Amino acid sequence: TFLLALLLLPKLRESSTKFNTTPHLTIVTSEVHFFANFPEKDSPNIFDTLSDPDTVRMSERYEVSKLLEVFYLRELASRTATANNKNNVIVINLVNPGLCHSELAREGDFRVRAMKFFLARTAEVGSRNLLYATAAGRETRGEYVSSCRVDSVAPLVTSKVGAETQKRLWAELNMKLEKIEPGVTSDI
Repeated sequence: TFLLALLLLPKLRESSTKFNTTPHLTIVTSEVHFFANFPEKDSPNIFDTLSDPDTVRMSERYEVSKLLEVFYLRELASRTATANNKNNVIVINLVNPGLCHSELAREGDFRVRAMKFFLARTAEVGSRNLLYATAAGRETRGEYVSSCRVDSVAPLVTSKVGAETQKRLWAELNMKLEKIEPGVTSDI
């Protein structure tokens, strides 16, 4: 997701200039980032710790992956805001479609099926959030959109520890992305 997002930035900037429009990069995330237990943030290298077979907690990986999305995309939005002039803006935002009836958790246990039965919305209703975020204004740059409005992120994200974690995550992940696609982070 992040590599593709970085690869899209130059084309989005070009489209902004060529067509005098405000391009959007809207990434689907989830409110489960609120529930992430993320002790890896305290380790010397977040990704090495996440990959360590001796400490891996796969049962929490989905929540953690969504938290990592929130951290990285907020940092990306912040950095592109300072790199762009006001006439060449890319709106990068995060959207939570909510729990939807879909095949995503088709192999889930009884608890997941029961939760979906009682709490899930239709995919069409969930898609409204995606459409809202994609068409929303510049006020949604770097923001988390849920239920068709800008909403708060998990308290960890906005805390002092969260701000430090966001910067570390940014640096660590960009080093990995540079190994895959040299120069990809130079056009931020």
